[in-house]
Amino acid sequence: MRITQTMLTQTTLNNIENNMTRIDQLEGQVTSGTRISKPSDDPIGAARALGFQESVDQSTQYLANIDQASGWLNATDSALAGVTDAIQRARELAVQAANGTLSASDRGTIATEVTQLQAQVLGQAQAKHGASFLFAGTKSDQPGFLNANPSATPGSYQGNHGSVLRQVAPGQTVAVNVDPTTTFDPVFTAINNLQTGLTTNNQTAISNSINDLDTALTSVMGQRATVGAMTNRLDTLQQQMSSIQVNMTGLLSNVKDVDMAQAITQFSMAQSVYQASLSAGAKAMQPSLLDYLK
Repeated sequence: MRITQTMLTQTTLNNIENNMTRIDQLEGQVTSGTRISKPSDDPIGAARALGFQESVDQSTQYLANIDQASGWLNATDSALAGVTDAIQRARELAVQAANGTLSASDRGTIATEVTQLQAQVLGQAQAKHGASFLFAGTKSDQPGFLNANPSATPGSYQGNHGSVLRQVAPGQTVAVNVDPTTTFDPVFTAINNLQTGLTTNNQTAISNSINDLDTALTSVMGQRATVGAMTNRLDTLQQQMSSIQVNMTGLLSNVKDVDMAQAITQFSMAQSVYQASLSAGAKAMQPSLLDYLK
């Protein structure tokens, strides 16, 4: 087969173009840090990378959900801690007011503080986490309790009993809210009974309110125990999900990321080959005698 000048020129140009393409590919890997920019670079690797990336994205979302759920539970426990303090103070006042030596005026003075405790409990019942009311069920855009006497005022609870759910792991959804009326009705009732006994100077009613306050305290502490247990569960899930995220990120990096030292070395070699091809091409495509005779 006769090698013509045209064939030699075309072959040289093709080689130069291939070398340029190789340089462009390696430069892209060095600047982006990844060896797979499109599926055709490595079809099998690209498919694996997509799977690992999906796992990383899922774990990231689950961690965000866990963080939001933990924040909700922490805010709930903080509010219930305030309620606990109010109940304990109300009980102290009830024991003091049950003393038969106190006058109606003395009990009236105590009633003034109890009024403040009622407001304190109502404020905690209207506590929020971000823009959401904690004790309103799924109707969290408005407070569940509008006054301090839900047992005596029909319809005072404006929320519902829906569960506020968060998906915190594959197949695992948790409710982060406590039941509002189960939590607060005994509290409002107990403090209201104490207040009534104080304002009417009824020693028997005051004494009975002590048992009511004990019942309310037991109810609130039970809810706090539930919140604490759920917080511990979320802490464990957060550790597990963080570990999964780290593992999946590592696997994704192994498949997708470029070995930078190797890529830089190959890039330098490709540049050298390219320069050599240009030099060789320049010599191979020098004008021949026929070019001058045309």
